[in-house]
Amino acid sequence: MITSQEYRRMAEECFGWAREAQTDEVRLCYVNLAETWLQAASWMENVSDRRSWAPLTGRPSTKRKAA
Repeated sequence: MITSQEYRRMAEECFGWAREAQTDEVRLCYVNLAETWLQAASWMENVSDRRSWAPLTGRPSTKRKAA
């Protein structure tokens, strides 16, 4: 499973390609792709955070996360 850190790494790679792009059109494509990877990373982090809360009580779950 891909982690949010891997999504962020892919975003950084896209930003690097954007800096090297020869045209504004290509640069914008890479920046948009990087933003998509960052949104995916943020989504993954939010989903992970919600899993640590008990769904009915609104309190942290007593279950331990798998390492």
